[in-house]
Order: sequence, then C-alpha cells, then structure tokens
Amino acid sequence: MKHDPDSRPTTPYRPLDITVPFPELKDHARTATRLHPRPGAPAVGDSSVGGPLLWPEGEAWPVCREHDGARGVRPWRVRRQEEILRAARARPRPADGAGWAYTDAERAEMQVMTEAGGRPDRHDGSPLPLLALAQFYARDVPDLAAFAPPGADLLQVLWCPFGGHEDGSYSHFGPSTRLFWRRAADVTNPLSAQPEPPIVEHARYLPVPCALHPEQITEYPWADYLPPALVERIDAWEVAFEARAGRAAPTYQYDLSLAPGWKIGGWESWHRTDLMRVHCDACGAGMRLLLTMDSCESQASWGPFPGPGCPTGVAAGRDEYRAFVCPADPAHPHRMSAQ
Repeated sequence: MKHDPDSRPTTPYRPLDITVPFPELKDHARTATRLHPRPGAPAVGDSSVGGPLLWPEGEAWPVCREHDGARGVRPWRVRRQEEILRAARARPRPADGAGWAYTDAERAEMQVMTEAGGRPDRHDGSPLPLLALAQFYARDVPDLAAFAPPGADLLQVLWCPFGGHEDGSYSHFGPSTRLFWRRAADVTNPLSAQPEPPIVEHARYLPVPCALHPEQITEYPWADYLPPALVERIDAWEVAFEARAGRAAPTYQYDLSLAPGWKIGGWESWHRTDLMRVHCDACGAGMRLLLTMDSCESQASWGPFPGPGCPTGVAAGRDEYRAFVCPADPAHPHRMSAQ
C-alpha cells in the first residue's frame, strides 16, 4: 500500500489497562484490526475503501434489479462537489471569514448542482451495477484470515446504493450488501474498467477512495455481554475513580472496550439499541462480527492521530453498519445490522 509510514494513523494509548483492576476480562478479549481509511488513490492490488476491485474479467459484475424509477443523485455530481469543496478549503479564507474561498466559476457551478440536488434524477429502470465498497487482502489485515474460507485471502464488499431490500442480509437502515471471498492469485486477468451505478440513493452511500492503514488492537465486549456481577463491579469502580481523582473516569463502555471506525473483527457496539444477538438463518449458530463500517472513528478517546475523523464519506445505519458471518460455515449467508 502506498503511504508514508511516518504519517500512519495510530490509536492513542488507552487511559489505563482495564484488565489490571478486572483481570477476568482477559477471558473475553478479541483482537480487531482498525482500518484507518484515508483519502488516496488505491489500486486493484491494494486493500481499500472505495478503490477498484481485483475482479476477474470473465466474471459477471453483480447487479440489482429492484429499483425501477428510483430517484437519486449521479455519482459524478457528488464527486465534482467534493472536488470543488476541497479546492476551496485549500485556499486562504476570505478576509471577512465568511465561508470558503470559492472562485466565481466554482460558486456558479455549485449553485447549479445544488439546485439540481433538489430535483433528484430518476433511474431508467435498467439493472443497477452494484457499487464497489471495499476490498481487504489478508496480508494487510491481520484479523481477516480467521474468517476466510479455506484458500481465500481476499474479501470484496459491494452494495446496492439503494435501501429497501428483503434479501436476508437486509437491514432497513442501510443498503443490501454482498460479500465475495476469493484467492487473489487466481485473478490473472483482472477487469480493466469497473462498472458503476449511474445513480445512487444518497451521496453518503458513495465512498471516497481511501487507502488503509491497518492496526491491530485488543477489544473487550459491550457490557451487556458480560456477567451482571462483573458489570456492577465495573460501574462501582468508575464511580470510585471519579471520587478519588476528582474528575470523570474513563468509561469502560466508551473508552476502554470497543474502538469506533472501520474495522475487521473485534466486538460490536449496541449503543443505539438493547443488545440483539445475531444468529445464522441457515443453522442457528451465533454469528461473529466480520466488518464494521462506521461514519467516523474519532469518538470518545479513540480518535487516531493524524488524519480526519470521518474520511470515507460513508454513512449507513445511524452510526455503524456491520456484517456478521456464521462461524460454523462461511458459505452461510451473512447478516447486516445497524446501530
């Protein structure tokens, strides 16, 4: 992957090691790989969000046929607006400090596109190519191998850029998502021009191309997974810490257990709902968290340095959109969950 190692985003040191006061948490530990996406120009041989996929030329690109007459926005319009905004932000602010430093031509172009955004484009009803969302090579992402089918070393994620599906993996808070596992060495003749849908429901379903800066960390479960007696002790410890230190304690739930942001593996948060255990529709097994897609990665004390907190532009679900897979059989259908 092409990036400067000196600028690699890293997780700040945790305020404390929670397994010192609660050593039994070691029995619940899982590793996760924070992906730390950052805007860039990834190639087919790179792990990425929003980059081109290593897709075999002879393999049909998946499509969705469920959105005849749907309204949305053209991807080129979203990208052009982002391009103009980046250019304006790179210039000195106006003397009066009001707004960004657009040129007259840029301002006029933005006005036209903003007015067009109020009149969404209508899709012509032809099959929509799925949107390439991300791909992950096992060589880059330490926790990916634990989920891969035998022989596979590459995970590719695509989604329909519209909600409203009933396909088993569907969550009404986000798009229908497809997972493809493959052996990268088998792709000897990759597709040169990657299809893209002509229209997307929301700009937030269209990822900014990002290179990844993977970092493996250790996570502990969302508190609802823990024995109630242990949770009571952790709560009492937080209260005592604050009384002793005269300041708010680092919280187990938000500072010491689960990292936000894009990640592979680890534990899932249930901060928007009560805990909802995810089970495989095919065999009933409890499913494991494979992928978390998060709108931002700078929540609480987890914000990595350096880099933006919300780099991909993706927002599905309220905050997080997660893919769960069956540990008993990777061929069983995955399920999506939103928080």
